[in-house]
Amino acid sequence: MISIGIPTYNYNVYPLVREIDKQTGKLGIDYEILVYDDASSLDYNLKDTLKEFKHVRYEVSPKNEGRIKTRRKIAMDARFDNILFLDADVFPADRFFMSKLIKTMTEKAEVYFGGIKVAPQCSDSSKILRWKYGKYRENITVEQRQKKPYLSIISGALLIKKDVFLADTENMKDLNRYGLDSFFTYHLKKNKRSVIHYSNPVIHLGLEKNEVFLDKTQKALETYHYLTTKFQTEPLNKLVNTYEKIKIIPKNVFRSLFKISAPFFKKNLLSKNPSLFIFDIYRLLYYAQL
Repeated sequence: MISIGIPTYNYNVYPLVREIDKQTGKLGIDYEILVYDDASSLDYNLKDTLKEFKHVRYEVSPKNEGRIKTRRKIAMDARFDNILFLDADVFPADRFFMSKLIKTMTEKAEVYFGGIKVAPQCSDSSKILRWKYGKYRENITVEQRQKKPYLSIISGALLIKKDVFLADTENMKDLNRYGLDSFFTYHLKKNKRSVIHYSNPVIHLGLEKNEVFLDKTQKALETYHYLTTKFQTEPLNKLVNTYEKIKIIPKNVFRSLFKISAPFFKKNLLSKNPSLFIFDIYRLLYYAQL
């Protein structure tokens, strides 16, 4: 009935697999859990610990191929038409996560998204920027998500039809870049996939440190620029759409503004009280000067 795909890289997915297996096993349905390791450099002994679950298949890639290729491998190997993709660093918000998901599947859509959130508080100031972004930008209500159903999808906890996923990632299969979620949801919109948003969140546990998150953000912006240039797509997200409205300004102006302001912006963003407004301006200028 359902395949649960968990791509992992340098993360201990045992607690997540145990919880998903426990919840799904109570439902009396056919299922499998595919844990595919993308050539991790850290050893969590998953080969041995995951043997206790009879519905789990664990495979390790001989080389790092990125999230899209790993997910496509999972999809191609999946026995069932419905695939739940879960990032390794998420965890169900409650013990009814799988039962609510299976119940919602009866509504016959192609894509289902239940939401994502972070913990109520952040005790580690070195991760406060990523926590703030998750709390105020990703943790949004069902009603808000329904207004922009494609822009609100995050692939870290996504239920999707197997053929839809493979079709909508076909021209991404050779890309190993950070920030491909927007390109994926662009294809969902382009191909008019039916989407159901409902309330069934996972908690994002693997928050990056401020410096790492800022670096990943810049890599994602470089990916947006590469994709919009190579594939001539419409704006992939709100930030790119904003840039399209102001791109009549010469790029050398953006470059000068970014060069002058970046050190001051970074000082705020790497502090114990980063501003999301400054984060937005920083991202816009970084993208514009590309």
